[in-house]
Amino acid sequence: MGGQTVPSLTENIENRVRKLAKPSNNSQGLQPLFEAVSNAMFAIEDRQKLTPDHKGRVDVRITELSDSSKVRIEVEDNGIGLDDPRYKAFCEVDTDFKKAKGGKGVGRLFWLDAFSRIRVESSYDENGADKRRAFRFELNNDEQIVTDNPKGEAADRYGTLIQFVGLRGAEYIHHFPKRADTFLRYFTAHFIADFLMGNGPEVVVQIGDQIARYPKEVSDLVIGKPLKTSDFDTEDFGTLSIVGFACRPEASTGLDGNHQLHLLADGRTVESRKIDNLLGLRSLSAQGEDGLFFHGCVTGDYLDKRVNEGRTAFNIPEKTLKDLTRHCVDQVKARFFPDQLAGYLKERRENYEAFVRRHPIYGFDETEVQLDRVPFHATEPEDFAAGLVKYQIRRDESRTVAMQGIIDQLESSASVSANFSDVVLKAAADIHASEKLALAQHVVRRKLVLELVDKMIRRVRQREGKEDDYHLEKSLHSLIVPMGIRGDDHNERKSRAHDLWIVDERLAFTRAFSSDKRLDVLLKEGGTDFRSDLIVWNLAYGLGVTDPDGDPDNVDISEPLRKMMIVEFKRPGRKDYKGVEDQIEVQIIKYLSQLKNGEIESFSRERIRVADDCIFYCYVVADIVGDLVHQLSGWQTTANGEGRIRPLLNAYRGSIEVVQWRDLINDAWLRNQASISAAGLSRSRDIA
Repeated sequence: MGGQTVPSLTENIENRVRKLAKPSNNSQGLQPLFEAVSNAMFAIEDRQKLTPDHKGRVDVRITELSDSSKVRIEVEDNGIGLDDPRYKAFCEVDTDFKKAKGGKGVGRLFWLDAFSRIRVESSYDENGADKRRAFRFELNNDEQIVTDNPKGEAADRYGTLIQFVGLRGAEYIHHFPKRADTFLRYFTAHFIADFLMGNGPEVVVQIGDQIARYPKEVSDLVIGKPLKTSDFDTEDFGTLSIVGFACRPEASTGLDGNHQLHLLADGRTVESRKIDNLLGLRSLSAQGEDGLFFHGCVTGDYLDKRVNEGRTAFNIPEKTLKDLTRHCVDQVKARFFPDQLAGYLKERRENYEAFVRRHPIYGFDETEVQLDRVPFHATEPEDFAAGLVKYQIRRDESRTVAMQGIIDQLESSASVSANFSDVVLKAAADIHASEKLALAQHVVRRKLVLELVDKMIRRVRQREGKEDDYHLEKSLHSLIVPMGIRGDDHNERKSRAHDLWIVDERLAFTRAFSSDKRLDVLLKEGGTDFRSDLIVWNLAYGLGVTDPDGDPDNVDISEPLRKMMIVEFKRPGRKDYKGVEDQIEVQIIKYLSQLKNGEIESFSRERIRVADDCIFYCYVVADIVGDLVHQLSGWQTTANGEGRIRPLLNAYRGSIEVVQWRDLINDAWLRNQASISAAGLSRSRDIA
């Protein structure tokens, strides 16, 4: 080459730092500081190799935490110090000096990315003589290590003091905590595995006047002795080991979830994963104390070899990490908490069986099969339903395909297969089983509604004359049909569900009703502010003229309405009917006078005319007691001898019937008795 200088590659530090991953949360915002604290712990470990009885200590002192430009942080240790080999490694990017401990040689580059000013001072031993060096660590391409004069600020004979001042970069400014409690929460969460294992030095964090001492802050939260597994081999992850701790809830502060699995690489926490759902147990018990949370520390060569250069995450796909976590939690459940797990499984099974009794439609397979299909943490009705619904859909789809196959085979000219009768029998059995489950679901709900109405009626009677009478009366009305709505209003779809089958089975699916709405809102023209409890102008194929196209939300307007139903609910146990406005017949006639020959305006702006000869079926649900006994004394008794009825005369056609609350509910029970009995259910007693 004729003595020419051979060019060499140079390191562009500014560009390298600019390309480092930026923080996206508080924990990552603190990572450069965590690196400094971890380095301090390693320095103490190195000194203890030479002096085993050395008491290591790391001090973290913070001032001006709330001001990103002025925040000052000092990390001081009494470790081995920056002697010549360690100083040389510090000056080398991507050094292998700490490779055995998982060090990637880039941690201090994160310092340059995060902090505006950095100064390092260290004292160390060199061949029996005490030495000291100091330098500034700066972000530029020419000279990152700028020698400084030692100030003798290190408190111990040997050790290192690192000073950080001011934050740089929008990401670090945004994500670096600005409150002491937030800082301590994330600091504890990051090092909790180190503190739980108890292998490190004392760490004292001082923020202003607030002082936290570790590992005491964490070890005081541990109940009982550590729970250790022997090394266990796995096919995919090699040999792993778990050390577990039962901790008071404060140990999980700052972490996502309660129970935690901490994944370590080279003795340092890299990632903490919530395992609440995998563990299943809401809390643990140890040493007679309940309400504890589990913290497990996982180590293994597989994890040591797969951590990224910043030691902020593993170079492992998320699916693989989930598999590893699940495998470890299985070990935890089997080895650490077999008795508590057995109790949890028993409670979980009981909860599932109670869920199926309330929602029979989900009982389409054996209990153990169903429990295996839902997540292990599932103990609540919504959890069971969410886990089983996809299997229910698949089951229904499979049955539909099988039935369609039978139909297609019958319609084809091809001869049927030899096992055709078996296929038909199986399909019929599947349909029967599905119908039985659907019926049970329907019956359980109706039984629950009737029992609720029973209890509400009794409660209203007991509270007669009390302050909450009106609210109870409204609640009873709303149980049967929501108040203040029109069933044909599509904008009120959420509130249109009702249980009008209690009044008449033909009303089970009607949408053409008005509940507690003013007549001047219901009618196209005219009408007053009178409110009828319930007006029905289409009785779900029973009385009205339905849309020929079969839309349940509409009626055929080519013909006027010739039949309507009006229902009034009177408070159970009410005795006072002294006023003129309390006269049953007078109240009903007021409604009829406005409805007859009127027009109901639908929400599609169509007018539904009420015929002049419309028949009005008027019902008043009340207890015939007090003044009402005298008021109805001239009326005819109904067939069961309990109610009262009177025909409408002269200008109006139809009748007014007073139905007692007990008869309304008892009749509803009787109509549903066959299906209730078929579902293996029963009514405790009739309403009085």
